[in-house]
Amino acid sequence: MTAVQERPRTVLRAEVVPPDAPTPAARPPALWPRLLGSTLLLLAAVLVWVLAYALVFSGLSEARAQRGLYARLRSELATGNAPIAQPITPGAPVALLDVPAAGIKHVVVVEGTTSTQTADGPGHLRSSVLPGQTGASVILGRSTTYGAPFAHVARLRAGDALTVTTGQGRFRYRVVGQRRSGDPLALPAGTRAVLTLVTSDGTGVLGGFTPDSAVYVTAVLTGTPQTGSVAAGRPASAERPMQGDYSFASLAGLVLALQLLALVLGAVTWARLRWSPLLAHVLGLPLVLAALWFATQAAARLLPNLV
Repeated sequence: MTAVQERPRTVLRAEVVPPDAPTPAARPPALWPRLLGSTLLLLAAVLVWVLAYALVFSGLSEARAQRGLYARLRSELATGNAPIAQPITPGAPVALLDVPAAGIKHVVVVEGTTSTQTADGPGHLRSSVLPGQTGASVILGRSTTYGAPFAHVARLRAGDALTVTTGQGRFRYRVVGQRRSGDPLALPAGTRAVLTLVTSDGTGVLGGFTPDSAVYVTAVLTGTPQTGSVAAGRPASAERPMQGDYSFASLAGLVLALQLLALVLGAVTWARLRWSPLLAHVLGLPLVLAALWFATQAAARLLPNLV
């Protein structure tokens, strides 16, 4: 018989760990995923706020300005104090515009065409005559932001009617054509008074925010024009179509608004460390929104005056 060899046995020994022995430190989680997530969340919040301001909140601001301008213009028309000649204070109401085919009803036109002025409503180019007067009158309006009063101006076709009311009366115009930047302007023989509505136009889903050209809709007066005066000199760069307001006042306002926003955010952060987070959020959120509103409003002045 063959002897069966026994395999050596494995003996497990339990080691006693002293209670005061140091435990191995856990590896901290990687920092970059948290930073990336926070950055993406912040960018998404900023994008949502910008879109909300451009499409909703700016329209509320324009509607509020229009109510005040309409009340002022009605009073001036009733008392005969509406401006009919230069000089006219920039931002003052000068006319009431109605274009049924473009959905424009009782929209107040202000003096001036910078991005600051067109935020309150369509703006009259200061280097042109007022509507209803002999010569060429030009009105610029936004197509996307601040209520988009000229959103449907590009749809106007020859024969469409529009009406403008100023301190010199009510004037009726008839659209004769539409053109783009650089196209020639053809007017009927004997034309004495012309009104041109200018706005931006783009293609695609984001065409309103990325316009590729300005649209000029020209109309001729069907009645007798009035005499008037034109502001001396050519329009400044900020007053021309598709230009932003980069004046010292606009840039200084933006810097101050950003400083205010940074100060408010710093104060809320300090309050979170000193007080409870809930109390800091309840007291700080209205201040943050107000500062963010002012900063966005100041930044919007740098956008083109037709968008």
